[in-house]
Amino acid sequence: MLEEKRVVGISVGTRADCLGADVLDCLEAYSHKTNLTVELGMQSVHDQTLMQINRGYLHAEFEAGFERLRARGIRTCLHIINGLPDETEEMMLQTAKAVARLKPDAVKIQMLHVIRGTRLAQMYENGAFSLLDREEYIDIVVRQLELLPPEMVIERVTGDGDKAKLIAPLWSADKIAVLGGIDKRQRETDSWQGKRYLE
Repeated sequence: MLEEKRVVGISVGTRADCLGADVLDCLEAYSHKTNLTVELGMQSVHDQTLMQINRGYLHAEFEAGFERLRARGIRTCLHIINGLPDETEEMMLQTAKAVARLKPDAVKIQMLHVIRGTRLAQMYENGAFSLLDREEYIDIVVRQLELLPPEMVIERVTGDGDKAKLIAPLWSADKIAVLGGIDKRQRETDSWQGKRYLE
């Protein structure tokens, strides 16, 4: 890839339990050759949630993987998901506080998507959990942004799943409405990134 002159950087998505010494050596070498970002799915700080969604490891192992990347000086972007089964608004805010404490280079925030053909879709269709509506999601994101350091790069505040496979929430497919709603709510509430950082 780096032989292609138009390539100015590489972003690698992986899991915290896939960062053995050989992988870290490789990533560190590439970080000296190009603009490298490693993206890690934190999803939630709550172990009961991680077990319920079959994450495969607990939050302590996630933090250990993140710290191994930091020790190598590798730019890292964490992903968190709002609306995971049984999580309350306070739990989602606690996840944002954990991101603020870890101080990654960047974070991506998105809503849980229920995708056709998954175990999560079966749970949703059986009524095992409900999803946030758009206004609830906007409120939570605005409050999460207040908790994050003002210098942290926010690479995403909403995402869109494959529309052909997306079961819910259908409102998430309208990214412009979500982004506009976040901007509007920030203006209405005099809110900004970092307003409540270190509370």
